Amino acid sequence: MNHLLDMEARTLAGLIDNGDILGMRMFMERIHLPLDVQDRLLFQFAAMTHADAASIASILESDSQSIVPDHLRY
Repeated sequence: MNHLLDMEARTLAGLIDNGDILGMRMFMERIHLPLDVQDRLLFQFAAMTHADAASIASILESDSQSIVPDHLRY
């Protein structure tokens, strides 16, 4: 895991701990995640029982790519 992903995961973990859904959405917008990815990540974060930075980084690393181009057959 790289430092940028680690920083993003720590920031999101702090926002999750504070219950700041709007802040999470704004942060994900600032790091240029597509809206479909933001929705998918928020759903996964809500299902987590304990939101630590390592598990969030794992989710970001595996699920931060948009699937819309696949559906549109670019």
